[in-house]
Amino acid sequence: MAGRFFQSSPSPSAMIVTNTPAADLALTNLAYCCPSDLHHFAVPGTKLALASVGDSFVLSVSPHENIRPGHIALNAIQRRHARVSTGDSISVSRFVPPDDFDLALLTLELEFVKRGTKNEQVDAVLLANQLRKKFVKQVMTVGQKVSFEYHGNNYIFTVNQAAVEGQERSNAPERGIITNETYIVFEASNASGIKVVNQREAASSNIFRQKEFNLQSLGIGGLSAEFADIFRRAFASRVFPAHVTSKLGIKHVKGMLLFGPPGTGKTLMARQIGKMLNGKEPKIVNGPEVLSKFVGETEKNVRDLFADAEQDQRARGDESDLHVIIFDEIDAICKV
Repeated sequence: MAGRFFQSSPSPSAMIVTNTPAADLALTNLAYCCPSDLHHFAVPGTKLALASVGDSFVLSVSPHENIRPGHIALNAIQRRHARVSTGDSISVSRFVPPDDFDLALLTLELEFVKRGTKNEQVDAVLLANQLRKKFVKQVMTVGQKVSFEYHGNNYIFTVNQAAVEGQERSNAPERGIITNETYIVFEASNASGIKVVNQREAASSNIFRQKEFNLQSLGIGGLSAEFADIFRRAFASRVFPAHVTSKLGIKHVKGMLLFGPPGTGKTLMARQIGKMLNGKEPKIVNGPEVLSKFVGETEKNVRDLFADAEQDQRARGDESDLHVIIFDEIDAICKV
């Protein structure tokens, strides 16, 4: 991540892996250590204790009187992910999070701990609220698996996306801290037996990656009025839940044309808006790219741009993601 770094400081370089001291503690996603070892993982200036475990993930650490000095207790899911067994030695170090480390978006894939023929319906709004409360201030890393209990069933979620506001792609692990503002998206395969409902209800007021916007930081100086107009026209209706807009007969704006002389910021605004939305990665196409000398090929190229959105709508209906297509120099196609 550009401008970010992950800092660790001296702590026991190796600890002995042991089992979580109680069955209910295995569902907390915490690592447990001897009370006398806790200071090795305390983050200065905070009440957090974080440990980078085997360079695989970062866990919050809690003291437990049944853990011996020099030992760290991991549950079965954590041991499997770190590829260690009880009695093995594992590298553990204090993790100091960088500034601006709060998660804006977390995408989780759900499955049952014990696979079978069980079928359950999960409310995305209620489950998101519980997970934010249960795992607040914990660090989540892409690829990490976490077990938890919900309405009497034991589940595992896999972190597929952990996006920090303003984060750029890099070779560093994609991770961040869960807060009360983290927006959570749930995924579940048909084979899992889990049906996620109310996903659109949860998403309706969280279509943006961030709550507030500083237009200067977005690099759109001098276009505040135009930017505000775009937001009002294109996205105001999407802030409301689907059942509200349906009841009021409100229809979403499906497209917008920006026009003006070259160099006035049209493409810049479109690209920046695409970055701020919680949805599929925007498709950015230059108008001349879709033109073809073969009869019907240009029309096919245009249809193909919308194919993913149409497929998503057919498969998931109102729960489909927001798709954004940005045409640059569209006048090359629509000349009349």
